Amino acid sequence: MKYLLMIIVLLSAQLAYAQEDTRIFIDGRGKEVEIPVQAKRIIALRGEQFTAPLIELGAPVVGSVGNIVSGFNDGKPFMRGAYDLFHAEFGDQINFIGTSAQVDLEKIASLSPDLILVPDFAMENVEQLSAIAPTVVINIWSNPALERYRRIADAAGYLDDFERLESIYNFRLEYARELTKLMVGDPAEVSVAIAEVRGQRFRVYKNYGAMSHILDELGFSKPKIIADMNGERLDLSPEQVQAINADFLVTSYSKNFKMSPEDIKSNWDSLIPNWNKVLHAPQFNQHILIAREPMRALSFKSMEEILSIYISNIVMRDFTPLEK
Repeated sequence: MKYLLMIIVLLSAQLAYAQEDTRIFIDGRGKEVEIPVQAKRIIALRGEQFTAPLIELGAPVVGSVGNIVSGFNDGKPFMRGAYDLFHAEFGDQINFIGTSAQVDLEKIASLSPDLILVPDFAMENVEQLSAIAPTVVINIWSNPALERYRRIADAAGYLDDFERLESIYNFRLEYARELTKLMVGDPAEVSVAIAEVRGQRFRVYKNYGAMSHILDELGFSKPKIIADMNGERLDLSPEQVQAINADFLVTSYSKNFKMSPEDIKSNWDSLIPNWNKVLHAPQFNQHILIAREPMRALSFKSMEEILSIYISNIVMRDFTPLEK
């Protein structure tokens, strides 16, 4: 009976979809997918990468994956990034369809979606999802943030809204670049390292959401070990700490994952004793802590918030440069 109900739901969804105007979209696999000209019922299989930008665009998300963290949000599922940046919660409009690790295919089918967005690193259910509704794979880390966002907006049929928000962002970014040149001179002469310590892991980042994207947009440089990385992140040994010496050090903290600013400093102290005496930035109060989840939400709001943080904490302040 359970499977018969699912088949009926699938047939109903396919019949409704067949009556829509459609177009061909080439997804991250290079595959042609027939999708609605403008989606009306979207399933997002990544909170901070899909749900957050779709909410910002005003697109109709009917289901999203979520996270469940003991002691946070009363143990209820939340949409990573979208919850922190837009206070978006599961309810009547957006349904919880499982976690990124385990989606509920029957729940997805029951929502009669006309578009499903899947990240390229989680394609194990693509064939089953494609039987429910047109399924588009979006490449995540291989695409720069704005190109990734544009692809999501295009797939959903909200490209005009994306371009409107992008024009506002570009206006503010250009002003920030002029201000940076006026106050700092050549931003390439100022280095910024993004790094964090969690337990026994000492990790540096080349690609870390809006936090790294805005540094690149403003033209700041990175320590060589980070600039030369092939991927988006790299785990180092504590003995390599001096390799990330920079004018500024940026680290994220997260209420969701029980990593307060105090915890962050304790983590560094525990794994790398005297790190704040070895590295230049913490010695001169040039270690910037940024809330992780809002900045990981792919959105113009996130990028503009991080832009304001860097303008205040780097561009508009007197700082002590690292000796070359």
